[in-house]
Amino acid sequence: MFNFVMKIMIMIKFMIISSIAIIVFGIILTSWGIDDISGLLTHPARVALLSLLIAQFIVMFFFISPKWMFHSGIVSDTCQVKGNCLIGYLGIMAVILFLIISPFSDRQQWMLLAGGDFVRYLGVALFILGNILIFWKAYYIYTKNQIITSTLFKYIHHPYYVGLIMISISIPLVFLSSLGLLLSLFASTALLEKIAREERILMQHFNL
Repeated sequence: MFNFVMKIMIMIKFMIISSIAIIVFGIILTSWGIDDISGLLTHPARVALLSLLIAQFIVMFFFISPKWMFHSGIVSDTCQVKGNCLIGYLGIMAVILFLIISPFSDRQQWMLLAGGDFVRYLGVALFILGNILIFWKAYYIYTKNQIITSTLFKYIHHPYYVGLIMISISIPLVFLSSLGLLLSLFASTALLEKIAREERILMQHFNL
């Protein structure tokens, strides 16, 4: 029975990850322009970002436990907190919009950020660091219902969310999109609000 449940979880995990990958790459390629894929690949920073995205999804499938993906702990469900559902939906919409606008801005040379290659490679670096935080959190073994204040948690209480913020900011930077960056910051604000709400739940749960 346990093996059957695990197989079902793995299948669901594959469907979720593959669907997200198709949506993300579909948006980026369509926004840039299917007729000019070679142009998308002319800059090393864009090639690096796309390669890292592929690597990210591969790592998520082969190395992330289904139990971690479907973990439903005290603060894992966004909709457990009143108001978090709306915040989450707004954040998702902002993510979709900056994924659409960023490649379009870069190809059309529209509202680009100053800084050129430095900003592009800064985006690549932030993408890598963000994924390191996310996957570190995924593999970190902690005791259920216990606050962890050691290791990285001593300095960053929510490495997963911080990693997501870094990744969301990194993509517009790689494409030099000022409007995309603005939308990514809005999505990050939604995550910061979610962090604040979950902090309050933890404080109440542990009587702090």
